[in-house]
Amino acid sequence: MRLLIIFLLITLKMGELQAPLYENFWIVWNIGQGQWVTHVTSDACFHYDAGGEPGSFKRIRAKLVINCGRKRNELFLSHWDMDHFLHIPNLAKTVPRLCWKFKPTYGVTKASAKKILQLNLKNCSATPVAPLWLPSISRTTNESSAVFFSDRVLLPGDSPTTQEKFWAHNRSELLATKVLILGHHGSRSSTGTDLLNQLPNLIVAVASSRWVKYRHPHPQTLMRLYEKEIPVLRTEDWGNIILRTQF
Repeated sequence: MRLLIIFLLITLKMGELQAPLYENFWIVWNIGQGQWVTHVTSDACFHYDAGGEPGSFKRIRAKLVINCGRKRNELFLSHWDMDHFLHIPNLAKTVPRLCWKFKPTYGVTKASAKKILQLNLKNCSATPVAPLWLPSISRTTNESSAVFFSDRVLLPGDSPTTQEKFWAHNRSELLATKVLILGHHGSRSSTGTDLLNQLPNLIVAVASSRWVKYRHPHPQTLMRLYEKEIPVLRTEDWGNIILRTQF
């Protein structure tokens, strides 16, 4: 029954997508190992990170223009790692009115981060939107990952299990989670049992990763999801993945 529900609610292999199917849907872009997830609405596109591997932007540019080229575009950045922000310059050149909805402060001294900040993108509003959770102390950029939750989709960036233990508990909103974008591309160091135990209504997990090159998602992560009877979709297998969450 679970697989039937997923089949009905998720449109896969969207290489032939020529126009938005719905006014409210999500796209997990096929950008190799990295993260770029876009929530498309009737008048705006909300981008959660804009990373990926070098050269992967050309594969998605046409579909990005179709879905977001004439809309307001707002950007949420989880943390300052290249595979999460590499394509921000391409995004800024391709869509109008791109602005910062949220950007973290940890890691902004990195040379690669400074280049992104030099784009001088405006803030979408005077008051940045607060993520679901943002660590106050971090030792690495992965640990600094902001966690976002919107429209039943949970996006933990590269937040490791050591941080999941802090943000996954006593969060009533997480009970509504239907879709999980796997933390750290399915690395064994994320998506721990503590987190999965807090997501009783989770239907599917999505990995923006490449097993062939990076061995993500790791077998340990897949086993934890298997034990919870949660299927995993991978952009490596299906290309861009389109999801509806209005159910």
